[in-house]
Amino acid sequence: MHLLDSILENLVSRLDYIRFSVVCMPWYCVAKDNKRKFDEMSSCRHNPPLLLIQTPKKPEWNLYNPMEDQVLGLQLKFPKKRLCGSSKGWLIAMNMDLVVTLINPFLRVKGRQKRADSIIHLPPLACPDRLLDRVKAEFVNKATLSADPILEADKCIVMVIYEPTGHDLAFIRLNKDSSWTYIVDEKFSSLQDVVHVGDKFYVVEQMGRLFSFDITTDQSISNKQLVAGDTLEDFEYEVKTYIVVLDDNEWLMVQRVVEFDHGGRWTKEVRIFKLDFDKYKWIETETLGDVALFLGDNFSISVKALNFSGCLPNCIYFNYDFDRINSYPKNRIYDDYGVYNIESRSFSQAYTQEAKRLLEKTMQPPYWVVPTLQL
Repeated sequence: MHLLDSILENLVSRLDYIRFSVVCMPWYCVAKDNKRKFDEMSSCRHNPPLLLIQTPKKPEWNLYNPMEDQVLGLQLKFPKKRLCGSSKGWLIAMNMDLVVTLINPFLRVKGRQKRADSIIHLPPLACPDRLLDRVKAEFVNKATLSADPILEADKCIVMVIYEPTGHDLAFIRLNKDSSWTYIVDEKFSSLQDVVHVGDKFYVVEQMGRLFSFDITTDQSISNKQLVAGDTLEDFEYEVKTYIVVLDDNEWLMVQRVVEFDHGGRWTKEVRIFKLDFDKYKWIETETLGDVALFLGDNFSISVKALNFSGCLPNCIYFNYDFDRINSYPKNRIYDDYGVYNIESRSFSQAYTQEAKRLLEKTMQPPYWVVPTLQL
């Protein structure tokens, strides 16, 4: 038992933890008894994500592991909806009726029995009259959760940035609210990302202004504060802004400059800023050290690259995000993805040919997802 405990203590990823658990029954028992180790691994900040790629069979999704450079031998199956967020291992999706759904994809493996609690349907968002279908498809820009909707349902708040321009917020508290509460604030402009840290929500605008606020028991927001001002930079092209929380004291903002041309798009430039909490400002930086970032439309995370074989330090892995400013043909290829090396300021597409073929056939942009594996 001591030997097995020693092996377990040296594991750094949950995938390795699960591989450990299936060696034989004694190893499984040790893995199951060491809940502390497994809980440490359950933080999204410490584990590289997998890439979720939709198959031509629309309800089915493949999983690609960029660290091991392989497509996993299982598929996930859940209803066709546009994904607009991922948090605590759950996907946040929306259909054309503006019904928001929470999906645990790893409880919906193709060929296995689907758990009843793997999908949670929420009330629909209020829809303005005569809203065009294209606008409906883009109605929710980004979404996040404050807690796991099953394990901590009473603490779970679903927060969304909605409307195509991203000016407004809406939230609903699981097990407490029967409808959405809407936050309309004229001071907000082009909100791009929302995260929950501690007991607060944080939203960032396209040019970098970062706000924090609380949700009160009477379904309102309080203690709204400006955490950082904008970067005072005027870009010629479209800018997509992401927040990445390394830990409670180190936050990053990434601005990704995207150019559109002839029905396609590509990333031209990436800029990184660190948050100076004392000066309420973003300070540009030109290195991540041994950290790697994973940017995506649904969520973004950081990883200590040296802990994971195949993970490139001082690099940013990025995906093709959902476009809100241009209409493309249905047969467009989601090819604005790859790895940005910060030191050399160069871009590369580091995926295998098999993964690239999957991306060429997909009908939706790919999404990062951190597996929630249960013993």
